[in-house]
Amino acid sequence: MTENDGPRRSRRAYLAGVGATAGLAGCLDFITGGPAEFEASPSQVPDNILSETNYELNGVSDQEIEREFQAGDQSRTVIVTNKIAEHRKSVQLPALGDADAAIFTALTTPQVEILGKTFNPIEDMSSRRIARMVQKQYDSVAAPSEESSGKVTINGEETTQTKFRADAQFEGNPVELYLHISEAVELGSDFVVTVGGYPTTLPGEEQNVLTLMQSVQESG
Repeated sequence: MTENDGPRRSRRAYLAGVGATAGLAGCLDFITGGPAEFEASPSQVPDNILSETNYELNGVSDQEIEREFQAGDQSRTVIVTNKIAEHRKSVQLPALGDADAAIFTALTTPQVEILGKTFNPIEDMSSRRIARMVQKQYDSVAAPSEESSGKVTINGEETTQTKFRADAQFEGNPVELYLHISEAVELGSDFVVTVGGYPTTLPGEEQNVLTLMQSVQESG
């Protein structure tokens, strides 16, 4: 799986400001003791929105990231557990008929500050790495190229969502996808990034993805 410079620059540009966010939930002003662990809460989409867009929750999985911080001769390991909420929708594909080829994923990561520095795993993610979040649904996702961008409001905050075109494989068949990736915004004590993907033969699915993005909320 490859990535061109355009998507990489776009991701870095809009994620670069996330580290400046105030009011962080996890704050460590010293580096002593054993590993410090932080876990995000999963996001959710209201049932009425899932029904309206015909998506279903496919499950919530954990993504663990570990990093070591140093200050002088001391060090401390920080372990962050992200939550990935995956949704899917059955759509018609010419070669396969009904297939769960439309997806919507929301990744939440806890806000953590250590010695005045923000540890935000999302900040390090390129479009290629975020595209990997949808690979449980597709056999592969390769060569995303930026198509356009626009505004979307998530949890009351207006942000940017970028639309990419990518080549993929689904059940052994080639399929061209549109991927929509939103900028990170605060969701309670976490950050959230959302990704929607669907075959380019379904242009009307874009509105459903934007509706899902705008409906993401803290889990009850």
